[in-house]
Amino acid sequence: MNHAVRMSRMLFLAVLVAVPAAHAGEAVMTWRNPEAFTDIDSGDAAQKSFSKGVEKAFNAELGELSEQLPKGYRLEIDFTDIDLAGEVDPVYLRDYREIRILKDVYFPQLSFDYRVLDAAGRQVAGQQGVTVKDMSYLNGPKLASSGTAFYYERRMLREWFGKALLPVVK
Repeated sequence: MNHAVRMSRMLFLAVLVAVPAAHAGEAVMTWRNPEAFTDIDSGDAAQKSFSKGVEKAFNAELGELSEQLPKGYRLEIDFTDIDLAGEVDPVYLRDYREIRILKDVYFPQLSFDYRVLDAAGRQVAGQQGVTVKDMSYLNGPKLASSGTAFYYERRMLREWFGKALLPVVK
């Protein structure tokens, strides 16, 4: 086996071993009373499937963010309300399906309680009744072709995490 192939395999194995070690924290997300959320409407799509998609996207985002926490730390976040960017308007139809219309008056807003626990299970940060919103969400940077589901809401979570949470726990 030539040297380049052996080195590539060794590098690949080193990355596989390092990835779990790089994962420092974890996130656990719950939804409190999701049927009462302001706007998690799917339009004509299957509501249960749509809600699962929102949950999956938020879990993925929080999972990535939690990797920035110190080793052994755990973020517990309980969403109390979600108002997705835009609004499903029955007046606007595409292929006989309702679609979500993005206008600046339909800005995204997330409400939640959270706490951060250290490796020993002690609470090191937390707050109830947090609300993050982006009233100028359409004016910010967005890659139109990014294809990221729930881009605006995920961006708000990243900004909150970086500005409000990380400085407190690091």
